[in-house]
Amino acid sequence: MNVLPQSPRIAAVLTCHNRRAKTSACLLALSRQELPQGTISVFLVDDGSTDGTSTAVQEIFPEARIISGDGSLFWCGGMRVAWKEAAKSDPDYYLLLNDDTTLFPEAVSALLAICADRRPPTIALGAVCDPVTGEWTYGGVDCDHKNGNLCRTMNANCALVPREVFNAIGGFHPAYTHGMGDFDYGYTARRKGFQLIETAEFVGTCSQNNKEGTWQDVKLDRWTRLKKLCSPKGLPFIEWLCYTRRNAGPFWILYLFSPYIKVLLGK
Repeated sequence: MNVLPQSPRIAAVLTCHNRRAKTSACLLALSRQELPQGTISVFLVDDGSTDGTSTAVQEIFPEARIISGDGSLFWCGGMRVAWKEAAKSDPDYYLLLNDDTTLFPEAVSALLAICADRRPPTIALGAVCDPVTGEWTYGGVDCDHKNGNLCRTMNANCALVPREVFNAIGGFHPAYTHGMGDFDYGYTARRKGFQLIETAEFVGTCSQNNKEGTWQDVKLDRWTRLKKLCSPKGLPFIEWLCYTRRNAGPFWILYLFSPYIKVLLGK
């Protein structure tokens, strides 16, 4: 089936590292979206996987654009590279997707319905739930469910970004290595006059990240937690400084030191 003239062009932007089964499940679900064939193109950074992820992806999406990394990009870095490559095709929308998210068949259609002809231009955020409990895990942050599901900022587990928003903002801010990039992007979008709206229904599943073994794990000793807090997957000081100054308002310095105080207090 050819792409219908009215069908939008969507670039799915992902990054992965040694999660072949999850990445494959994610892309298999993406390939089964209730959309005309060819609507979605895949741009994926394989950041040094050694488990055959790229081969598995090509079997599902033979035309996927796979960019190889050396394992040092982490999540934000990989997403920036994939997004930059996707932008060369100038699609109508960018679908930011975590490779541990499994979409329902109608997911992208639900996101498009939010974005279509809306003013101001709007980022559609897919609400996803735990595959076992069915409870909400990711989507919009601080959503006002009494006011059209408008959100303060966003998780990028499943987010549809219109071209107009990307042209105004670009991709994730270069300051961030692994985390914070999606939250920062949501705040930036709102400062520029765009909206963030979460879907009224769940559009897929994604398990909540486990805090065990991270800086938030209160079972670990304080020194170990501090080292993890300052690691790329924690809140590295310079990156956290950038984030709080950009997004935490006049009392940003209180937010800056709050996670360090929390760790020192054993909380």
